[in-house]
Amino acid sequence: MIPRRDPTPRPDTCWSPAPSPLSLPAKSVHIWKVRLDVPAGVNAEESVLTSDEIARANRFHFDKDRVHFIRCRAAVRRLLADYLKIPAHDIRFNYLANGKPQLNAQQNPGGLQFNVSHSADLALVAIGAIGEIGASGNKRQLGVDIEKIRGDVDTNLLSERFFSSLECEGLRLLPEHLRVPGFFACWTRKEAFLKATGDGLSVPLADFSVSTDLDRDPEIAEIKGNAEAGRQWFLADLSVEAGYRAALAVECPHVWLETYLFNWT
Repeated sequence: MIPRRDPTPRPDTCWSPAPSPLSLPAKSVHIWKVRLDVPAGVNAEESVLTSDEIARANRFHFDKDRVHFIRCRAAVRRLLADYLKIPAHDIRFNYLANGKPQLNAQQNPGGLQFNVSHSADLALVAIGAIGEIGASGNKRQLGVDIEKIRGDVDTNLLSERFFSSLECEGLRLLPEHLRVPGFFACWTRKEAFLKATGDGLSVPLADFSVSTDLDRDPEIAEIKGNAEAGRQWFLADLSVEAGYRAALAVECPHVWLETYLFNWT
């Protein structure tokens, strides 16, 4: 393994099949790329879901959304089952007040943390062994975000509405042809951080700043004006496929990161 401090995202070819058996050393994170558009038996995937999850899937209006939810949830259960050595259907989740799922403590003696994000036909599942106590007094957390890049977004309007003044200035300094990728880089970095904290969009996005430079290591520049607070976090861009941006945030300044392809077979 190598420590992830690359200035640019990893190329797609670095997403490799996972070794067997899986091993997750301390202060390491595994990122799994999951294709949601592969021809697979949805009925077979449903077999690892609970009745509540199936009911939730059936509430989706569009069949594509239902299938994506089932496949994403099934992949999460199958991956966690490999790490925890228990049947996928038997995994139990607890939910924080903000809705963020966590593994049941009795099934998770190693204190694994996980987070999931999906967009269009891809999902990312982050699983980490980072269970020490962080600055908040709670277990260290991680968050991952992936977004399909859309060229029709009004980057100026959205950045002025949701980004900090420091981020808006950074985006304005980018050449015109980099404004859209710069916007999505900033958005995924911010969203990964918010998902790690569990606060989501309930926290004003202008209360903290991430870097907007596309050619250097991403970082959390400040949290409520405190530049030192951001140094307790690891932030990394993830190269997934053309047309996507993705990022990982971990409440641990030094992290070992591996990227794997999820295999449906």
